[in-house]
Amino acid sequence: MALTVVAVALMMMRSARADIVTFTAQLLSSNEVPPISNADAGAFGQVVVTLDTSNNTFRFDWSVNSVAAPALILSHIHEGAAGVNGPVRIDSLISPASPVPVVNGSASFSRGNLTGAADVVQRLLANPSGFYFNIHSTLNPGGVVRGQLVRQAASTEVPTLSEWGAILMGLIIVAACVFFLTNRKSSMALAAGVPSPVAQGPMKAIDLRLLAKVTLYVEAAIVLGLIVWSPKPVDIAGAIASGLVVAYIIHLLIGSARRH
Repeated sequence: MALTVVAVALMMMRSARADIVTFTAQLLSSNEVPPISNADAGAFGQVVVTLDTSNNTFRFDWSVNSVAAPALILSHIHEGAAGVNGPVRIDSLISPASPVPVVNGSASFSRGNLTGAADVVQRLLANPSGFYFNIHSTLNPGGVVRGQLVRQAASTEVPTLSEWGAILMGLIIVAACVFFLTNRKSSMALAAGVPSPVAQGPMKAIDLRLLAKVTLYVEAAIVLGLIVWSPKPVDIAGAIASGLVVAYIIHLLIGSARRH
């Protein structure tokens, strides 16, 4: 039962993986060096670069619009500051032989498991703005849209409303099981006529004084956690409601231990 309560608590406090880092870039044709002046001059887009630092692999997810060229032939992370052309460091593995087609001026691309050198990863983490993402088209093989990378702040995952419902349902089921088990021993002892504290009768469903004390500690811990995480209102309500059920379960276990 204790393991179940801990598992549910961990569900309530899920956090994003520490080894995943996300970068974004706004891609504009005007960022190219030199800026685009032909039919692709109005091109723009965005990219999300996801880095798994546990194995130095990347995932690229990008989209572009207002592209006049029929295909996009290359996309990479380059090392270089704004206004400077730099060398390719992480390649998307598309090529003129296997381009991304442009349909009605738009195109999108996603690919993962792109490897990067350890030293490049370290420099990227230390100075994201020293790297840029570049996409190349058939009309502008030197680059059609470009943008410097920006590291995104790590986010904390929180349960949704439906997840809070599942958490509360699970806790209520656990509470019912704990109540049944703590009373089962007393009932069996009474039936067998065992002269022990266990035979004094089934445990009360609620020991108000004990429950109040346990609830105070549990909810205080939850409030401290909420202050740290600054969650949404639905998370505050879900956490407090879950805390009440957890406090009830703990009070049952403590009461049972005292009786035995």
